[in-house]
Amino acid sequence: MAGIDSTRGRRRRPFAYRLLLVQVGYQLKVLVRSPIASFATLVIPLMVLLAVNLLFEGTRLSTRGGIRFAQFFTPAMVAFAVVNACYMSVISSTTLARDQGILKRIRSTPLPPWIYMTGRVVSAGLVALVSAIVVLAVGAGVYDFEMVWSAVPSALLTLAVAMFCFCSLGFAVTVLVPTADSALPIAWGTILPLCFISDVFQPIDTAPHWLRAVASFFPLRPFADTLESAFNPATGSHSVNAGHLVVIAAWGLAAAAFALLFFRWEPAGTRSRGRRQQGSGAFASDRVRELLIARGTRVSHGQRGQRPGTAAPPRPPSRNGRVVESRPIEVVEGPAPAEDSSIPPETTAPLAQDPS
Repeated sequence: MAGIDSTRGRRRRPFAYRLLLVQVGYQLKVLVRSPIASFATLVIPLMVLLAVNLLFEGTRLSTRGGIRFAQFFTPAMVAFAVVNACYMSVISSTTLARDQGILKRIRSTPLPPWIYMTGRVVSAGLVALVSAIVVLAVGAGVYDFEMVWSAVPSALLTLAVAMFCFCSLGFAVTVLVPTADSALPIAWGTILPLCFISDVFQPIDTAPHWLRAVASFFPLRPFADTLESAFNPATGSHSVNAGHLVVIAAWGLAAAAFALLFFRWEPAGTRSRGRRQQGSGAFASDRVRELLIARGTRVSHGQRGQRPGTAAPPRPPSRNGRVVESRPIEVVEGPAPAEDSSIPPETTAPLAQDPS
């Protein structure tokens, strides 16, 4: 009978892909219902695209085969839109959910942690893809950006690897962010300097060699250069740049490993009994270790100061939550009441004899 019930329970349990689809839909609804997140993810890249192209309208880049500035800047804004949707959004939304206790409550549910995190990554990737399509459409419609259709397959592969990389970097940075109030300053402070030296806001073909070497070490410049080269009709290459993909994938794998080891589901100021304050093995199967730590803590608290085979000392009496100090009982020495000299002893009168 028990075997039949367990079989029915396994059949009724939803499959992983259904849970993943529900989680992706939930994350998309959260993004749509948040005007600030939607504005930062979709509107900011378009504003930068329109403003900068207006400033450099009619400019041609001799170092890129004489192409118009819009032909260089539109793919660069696609890279910026992906970074904004995957890196910035993941940092801000994850730290906010952690400070509000949402991650802690989700961690206590039967939902597997990998499904929750994969749902966040997939939803961020979908938003980044939509943002990239909107940027390309606006660039083609407003600034006559020439769409190179033969470069679309290599661009899609590069976008997929970059989405994974920057989502992983976002989760890794959340470990270092103390509170949600400091999430956006840290995110912008780490990504904006890279945008200026990574061919995103301007080409750095004439920059010093050491600066270009430093920028090539980080994943943003290989990502932007691959997209710009793919959509360059003059000197571009439509094949996948394996070296750039290796750099982007290596950063993504390293960040994912760091996030797996040190990701925090609870705010930095909370302490839970039997668990560590930070680095709470989010994805590793450490339930047995946590149970052993909790059991050892209870045993140490319950039997502290006892010897084996002895009973625990009685607790002091308490009144309204306060411990009442026990005072020693005063012992009055002296004769017992029956032996007190002031009390005459009980005397029994002799029985009167019957005269008869």
